[in-house]
Amino acid sequence: MRTETLTKWLAGGVVVLVLIVTNVSIYGKEQLLKNGAVVILELAPVDPRSLMQGDYMALSYALTRPLQQQLYEQSDACHDSGEGCLPASGKIIVALDAQRRAVHADFDKGQPMQPHEVVMKYHSSSSGLNIGTPSYFFQEGHAERFAGARYGEFRVDQEGTALLTSLLDAQGQRILP
Repeated sequence: MRTETLTKWLAGGVVVLVLIVTNVSIYGKEQLLKNGAVVILELAPVDPRSLMQGDYMALSYALTRPLQQQLYEQSDACHDSGEGCLPASGKIIVALDAQRRAVHADFDKGQPMQPHEVVMKYHSSSSGLNIGTPSYFFQEGHAERFAGARYGEFRVDQEGTALLTSLLDAQGQRILP
């Protein structure tokens, strides 16, 4: 009897803990959407078949191409010398123009930030350098609406966490579902 009561209390405690953690996470995302800095990243061409497979679009960002190349070059030199290796996860410094579009990025090496710059987290994996959402999901049947997407609009917090809020067309207008 006593074990049964303890098990019920333990199960109830776990459920409450999960609810608290979930709600804290939701609150954090809501704050990011409300208060995060706007950053617009140009999309890079990706395999168009993902757009035709259903209700999502694979995303890649033009800003990551030179960084990815820099990582590959550094990786070869790093393995040879054992020094100066960039971590698989870290932060990049992104320079923005007046329209909040990313124009340049470099790995964060402790350099001072300028007023027109934001920090974004990155993670390098076998699929490439990820700085944002790798895919965008939309309602089935709306693929042609999103085929013209040229930019991804993000909200970014002080720590560099980025949240994709919408896709933009070539004129910078939001593509609505």
